[in-house]
Amino acid sequence: MKRYTLDPDQIGMERFEQLTRNRKMLPGRVELHHEMDLRFGVLRIAGISNLGELIRILGSKSKLHTFSAESGLSVDYLVLLKREAGSYLARPFPLSGFPGIPYEYAEVLKSKGILNTRDFFERVQSGPQQSGVYSETGIPVARLKELHALCDLSRITGVGGVFARVVYEAGIRSVREFADTDAPAHYRKYMAVIDKQGYAAGHFSEEDIRYCIDYANVLAEADNTTVD
Repeated sequence: MKRYTLDPDQIGMERFEQLTRNRKMLPGRVELHHEMDLRFGVLRIAGISNLGELIRILGSKSKLHTFSAESGLSVDYLVLLKREAGSYLARPFPLSGFPGIPYEYAEVLKSKGILNTRDFFERVQSGPQQSGVYSETGIPVARLKELHALCDLSRITGVGGVFARVVYEAGIRSVREFADTDAPAHYRKYMAVIDKQGYAAGHFSEEDIRYCIDYANVLAEADNTTVD
């Protein structure tokens, strides 16, 4: 079964450093590219071996300040590093966050204990699971497949409910397909969907899409190693 979010303990610090080094950072995180050898060297000396450990060490304001004092790394840098590390963890949200999904579908699924995007993605993945939910709820299998695709796309950092709908209507149905997209071409497709449907997707650029594609590739890589 695929997990909704990555297991941060499975991403070693060398891999996280490589990902951070290769990513074209958004303006607010460019500082993460400065003095990378020195800073990640300090993290290794501190005994941090994977992304999960880093997230836990920086997990609260007091922990972050304590680690700053112990390591000599600035608080400002560690705050940015914490945000970047946390970006690898997909945060679930209610199914009603997707435009075009009837409210009653979200409510009947909620009554079955499927409260959010993570619950749906992890519990309604296979054909037999979708058939079972159809039998319990009466929600057509075609709509359940649609919901699964939307939940899959929502696993990507930066892709919320509205943008997942835009991407879906542009013809992308999965994390793997999104990872294989071309940012400029799909930016034009997404804008065409927004103009046609009037979705309130907020402002985004080709650079934002490239940033999302980077995360989608990491997710797709993790999915390929998942054993059912």
